[in-house]
Amino acid sequence: MSPDPAFEFSPFEEWLSVEKTSDPYVFQLSFEEHHLGNPVIRSIHGGVVGALIEYVAKAGLTFRLQQMDRQADVDLTSTSLEYLRVTKDAPVYAKCEIIRVARRIGFVDVWCWQDSEELMITRGICTLRISDR
Repeated sequence: MSPDPAFEFSPFEEWLSVEKTSDPYVFQLSFEEHHLGNPVIRSIHGGVVGALIEYVAKAGLTFRLQQMDRQADVDLTSTSLEYLRVTKDAPVYAKCEIIRVARRIGFVDVWCWQDSEELMITRGICTLRISDR
């Protein structure tokens, strides 16, 4: 995993094992044993998936702002999560859609899947504050 100078990885992001894909709005969480929430059924902890959603929302909005030639810091203000299916010990993919970018706030939807994008495991609705540098 090589850090992007525009969006540097923190120790938590390394623990999370998140990586970019060829699509700037899609990320992959590589499964790690420390992600397990229920070792009996080998399900990924909901907090790990929630952290992935928040990370992807922030990264996606940061990327969109860079495309708009806007230098800004992005901070999460609220997230609503819906857990739709149980996870398994496999990679999780997350994709974000930028719904709206205003002057000081951004709205981002994120959904996660494992086997097929049509079978969402979790979705999140995120509101982020934008502070110009």
